[in-house]
Amino acid sequence: MVADLREVKLRFFGMAIGDILRAIRGGSLMGAFTLSVCAIDAMAYVRGALPSSRNRANFENWVVDWMVPLNSRCRPDVLYALRCGLVHTYGYARAMKKCGLVGFEYVHDRPAEHWDEPIRGYWRLNLDSHAAEVCIAAFRFFDGVTRQAQKDEAFAVALQARAQKLITVQIYEVVPLHPGRRQAIVRSQPAPPRFADVDPALAPLDGDNEPSVDEIVEGIRSIY
Repeated sequence: MVADLREVKLRFFGMAIGDILRAIRGGSLMGAFTLSVCAIDAMAYVRGALPSSRNRANFENWVVDWMVPLNSRCRPDVLYALRCGLVHTYGYARAMKKCGLVGFEYVHDRPAEHWDEPIRGYWRLNLDSHAAEVCIAAFRFFDGVTRQAQKDEAFAVALQARAQKLITVQIYEVVPLHPGRRQAIVRSQPAPPRFADVDPALAPLDGDNEPSVDEIVEGIRSIY
């Protein structure tokens, strides 16, 4: 089971976290912001939905547990409002009104301004800082649920079932059986062996020491 979760972690970084960095490398900076909140949604689902709860509580609780410890200025309700605005309308969302927000100022390569106090109802988020926080939070999250699964068999079974529903790349191959007959084989793309194979900016995750947000920030800033 633990070995399976290691593969789930690498697959998730290969797909969800990797797509954030691929968007940045391709110049789609708003796309990277959008993918980052989708990644949080996915991890909130993997951990397990709260009974009789809508998505907001799951999302915000995940942020409280895994992102706020990395940055005490992070506001779970504001981040959820950002998620709703980017995913649903690509603009203003009702969740923003609940936070008293007019909008967001999205910046990049300006880490000193990340989570600046709102001016005129606008929160400012710096992309490289935010993406790095999501990366480190995801890294710690998968380690955390692995430890929990080792102690709780029921949780481990439920976790595995949810993890199997995450998106994976399927490879379709047609192979010959014998002359005149062929068979289609579908298999999943293998998980990357190292985080650096997902993107060079993630190389610090392969080290023996606890990776830091600042290391990932610098890796992302080198892309610009």
